[in-house]
Amino acid sequence: MATTNSIYRCRGRRRGGFTLVELLVVIAIIGVLIALLLPAVQQAREAARRMQCTNNLRQIGLACHNYHDTHRTFPPGRLVYDGKDSSGDSTKIVTGFLAMVLPFLEQGNLADIYYTEYGFDDPINQDAANRPVDIFQCPSTPGSDRTTPIYSGWNLGWSDDIADLPGLTSIATDYQGVRGMHFIKDDGAGSTVHEWQEYSGILTENAVSFKDITDGTSNTVLLFEMSGKPDRWTLGKRQPTSTSARFYQHGPWAGNNGVGIFNWQADATVNQCDDCDKYLNIDNMYSPYGFHPGIVVIVLADGSTRGIAETLEMQTFLDLCRKSDGNVLGEF
Repeated sequence: MATTNSIYRCRGRRRGGFTLVELLVVIAIIGVLIALLLPAVQQAREAARRMQCTNNLRQIGLACHNYHDTHRTFPPGRLVYDGKDSSGDSTKIVTGFLAMVLPFLEQGNLADIYYTEYGFDDPINQDAANRPVDIFQCPSTPGSDRTTPIYSGWNLGWSDDIADLPGLTSIATDYQGVRGMHFIKDDGAGSTVHEWQEYSGILTENAVSFKDITDGTSNTVLLFEMSGKPDRWTLGKRQPTSTSARFYQHGPWAGNNGVGIFNWQADATVNQCDDCDKYLNIDNMYSPYGFHPGIVVIVLADGSTRGIAETLEMQTFLDLCRKSDGNVLGEF
């Protein structure tokens, strides 16, 4: 009898479990938690990428300092001189500063296969130029293929025809040096006019030493982000493949790394104009451009790094980039 009652009691128990409604509620709660956590995860990842980018620039800045210790000047942003190419023909030899500081970045093996007696656009340097160097690239830059065409205007007659590119390539860099500045100034009659100062930065074609930076090393930009090559980026949007050969003038790590920075209209439609008063995160052709929200990372001549706001006033950024203008620097 006891056994029969036990069976009845077992049969009368309800099995535990979720109803459909309860399951849907749990799924909804999990979805809300994921939605709340995902932005935080993305922000943490971007913070890590920004830290890596900042460290990359700091290491390149220190390499420039070590170059100065050895040669008593900073590396030129680019060297351009008459010479012979690897086949014996007359050419312009062009080499950028990133190739010159390779030994100071623990890249001696790469330096050994880059022939500095020939230009970055010489076929003999294709092996070296197409070797990726992690420290030359920002981890926030989109895209996995960073191979960019090589353009050396001195040997192409400064053609803008994409068909004139020599068919040579290099891995791109996201970091460049300040050679000169395009800017606008008061013409004295109530209007502004465009002006170009080619050697106002530190990484020019001339030998610049610490004594030449009279505005102070903590007040002068040495390096900056110009990310995204070989793709054209404007105001945060990837553009169609560039049909301008000159777009690729600054891009290869082995190439012309001293940039004459362009000023732009805010809508990115025109540069070098009499009312072009923007520099930062407008276009990545000849101007500072980064993929960290709202900022561009720079290295100052004292080796320190900063993230400067893309809303920084034009005059303040201009004064930062010129090594000896004597102007009182605004907040940055």
